[in-house]
Amino acid sequence: MKRLLRYLAEKNYYTARALWKRGQRQAMSAYGGQPIINYQMGKVGSSTVQASLAAMSLDQPVYHVHFLNPERVRQIEQQRRKYFRTEKYALLRRPWLYEFLFEQIQKKDRRWKLITLVREPVARNVSTFFENLEVTKKPDSTAYVIKSDYYDFSIEANPENLDELIELFFDRLVHERPLRYFDDEIKTVFGIDVFATGFPIEEGYKVYQGENADLLLIRLENLDQCANTVFKQFLGLDDFGLVRANIASDKIYSVLYKAFKRSGNHKLGCHSGRDGNFSACNIAHKWSSRNSKSYY
Repeated sequence: MKRLLRYLAEKNYYTARALWKRGQRQAMSAYGGQPIINYQMGKVGSSTVQASLAAMSLDQPVYHVHFLNPERVRQIEQQRRKYFRTEKYALLRRPWLYEFLFEQIQKKDRRWKLITLVREPVARNVSTFFENLEVTKKPDSTAYVIKSDYYDFSIEANPENLDELIELFFDRLVHERPLRYFDDEIKTVFGIDVFATGFPIEEGYKVYQGENADLLLIRLENLDQCANTVFKQFLGLDDFGLVRANIASDKIYSVLYKAFKRSGNHKLGCHSGRDGNFSACNIAHKWSSRNSKSYY
């Protein structure tokens, strides 16, 4: 009878979500240590940090999230609701996780450890664009079929001529997200303003304290050099080692990715898009001049 009731409950969207969150609460309570949230915008090295922490077999839950702001999470859940009980069900559970964690954070009954990274914004945007593409190579050809539900297009492209793909990159991606991320997410959810004080560029990392969280901010370009020291200081981890994960050079689109960066270098510097409202060089400039305490 219990199995039947659960089966029936999981066929309904709302009861399935409630059951899933209940399982998350039970899993969190099984750990003895302070919860860790690996919390940053996509394509800044978060998968490597997550894989590295997982390899440590810690007695504390480690969550990997890109968004916790309720408004953004609602948008993502609405977009992915069509995946309920499909082969893409796991993608729908991502916003469910974001909702669950935000609910726990709002209780303010524990202190959280947050880890976030920052990356040069144009490189991050190119990497993000490719992460949301479905790429297949045409047989007996140098051409690729490139599709994206996320950006709503389907084209064919050859590594020798990526002009159309570059145009789509400028027109479909939200290029200013790196500029807004820390205000929209970290400051809104935890009240931590990373722009309020200076950042030690040479060291490449800094720890910030909030009302109910400690935040470790690492510049991706410094991660290799500072990882052992940083994770020892912040989490008390001895022998911390980086485990590489989600690397563009290992993916099916690696040839296109490299060609895109080569052929797009001059365009990525001065392109303004079809509507004239965006310039990649302006994004890099705005990022570095967000205030006088820049990361680059």
